[in-house]
Amino acid sequence: MIYYPETSLEIDMLSGIDDFVTPGRELSVNQNYPNPFENKTYVEVYTPNKELKVNISNITGKELYTESFTTKIGLNKFLFTAGADSQYIVNFSDGKSQQSIKLLHSGKSISKLKLEHLSSEEVMSEKSFKEGGFTYTDGENLEFTSYTTACSEVETAIANGSPSEDAIYTFDYTGLTEIQPDRPERIPAVVSETGIIWDWSEVNGAIGYKYNTDDDYDSATDLGTATQLDWIDLTAGTNYHLFVWAYNDCGKSFPLHIVEATSALAFTVEENDLITSGATGDDFELMSICEQPDSIILRTISTNVDMEEENLTWLTTRMKYTVLGEGVVIAAPQVGINRNVIWVQRYDVGGAVKPWEVYFNPVILAYSDTVALRSDGCLSVPTGCVNDYSIEGNSYRAIWVDVQYYDEDGNFVQERITHQYTAHIFQHEIDHLN
Repeated sequence: MIYYPETSLEIDMLSGIDDFVTPGRELSVNQNYPNPFENKTYVEVYTPNKELKVNISNITGKELYTESFTTKIGLNKFLFTAGADSQYIVNFSDGKSQQSIKLLHSGKSISKLKLEHLSSEEVMSEKSFKEGGFTYTDGENLEFTSYTTACSEVETAIANGSPSEDAIYTFDYTGLTEIQPDRPERIPAVVSETGIIWDWSEVNGAIGYKYNTDDDYDSATDLGTATQLDWIDLTAGTNYHLFVWAYNDCGKSFPLHIVEATSALAFTVEENDLITSGATGDDFELMSICEQPDSIILRTISTNVDMEEENLTWLTTRMKYTVLGEGVVIAAPQVGINRNVIWVQRYDVGGAVKPWEVYFNPVILAYSDTVALRSDGCLSVPTGCVNDYSIEGNSYRAIWVDVQYYDEDGNFVQERITHQYTAHIFQHEIDHLN
């Protein structure tokens, strides 16, 4: 495809976008495909030199495989065969830089984990491109072609134009009659302290709906034509995830991902006593993972807070005084309160001074497939604890996350955090809640 500079394209039906590996001077790793995969999957790596070291570990950090490959300068293709684990972290290093991706294994493999560097004959030819764009003369006609999959068949649509300024091109697929259904739309749920009644819209052309608590259609439960689901006996103040698909004879829709929370309980007498045990300017005593009963508190799943809670501001003010000068994030369980409240210093916004922001009932909605290894400093793992128990403070985490939360003014916010360090500390701190 060719694009006139500064021109945007409006696509009504998107089935996928190819990632192009553009040669340069740095290591570049494409996400594997397919992902998730049943037994085997492919990874394409662009490397600027001929040496590449690969380390593979499972999600707990246990190293499963390491090997050095002699590669060609340019695009290299690898075939990965899964072992028994369901998730893998694959780290590629060329001696100057490194990059990691997460692989999701959905099958039940009995094979031995293996990574093969494919020969040139086994690698599909690289996509051609012309650096520096192309010459376009005002008045010339440009043709744009889009592709979509409809009932397992590839369909195309073409748009033409002679742009002299920014333009939008719409690809018309309204003529398609046999196609997988649209994604259902969320209808606000009815919630209580112990129940959620989920609801979603009917979809034209759908013959049924499936749901799951994970983004896994193959293991989803078939509801027939029902568009409502009633969950009971739930835990108060807890976030629950639901994925819903519409389906027909052509296939399934994109998933509708809904996050709902049961109603939060008021602070207990014990919580209020701890919160008000000091003035609003007093520090809390920090919990240590290496001490009891601190460790039990830190490992307990937290619940949501009511934004109208009387002593909520007292709690958050003391939390902020506790973390200032000590770290960049703090969660309520670290001061002995098992509630979903965190403070984060936002290194992705502001100028020389990075602002502190408090978030209530935060949830991570989505993670990038690509992960990076970073150091995890933690106020609940003091130096003595690290030395005594040999706790390692490094972890692989997604390089971006989609999050939702309530801010200090009670506004509901959803955002994608693409700043790697900020995404890392968000994941670290929400782990304290979960």
